[in-house]
Amino acid sequence: MTAVIGRTKWTTSLFPDKASGSLLLPVKASVRQAESLKAGDAPIVTIEIGL
Repeated sequence: MTAVIGRTKWTTSLFPDKASGSLLLPVKASVRQAESLKAGDAPIVTIEIGL
């Protein structure tokens, strides 16, 4: 799958989190830096799933 935040696009995976019953999206350091993200930020993320 591909994730997009702002102008930055990268290939990634979603990971299940049993404690919260949700999915986690890891955001690479290079993406956080490119988009000036810091802890606590809640960016808009677009997920593209190729079939």
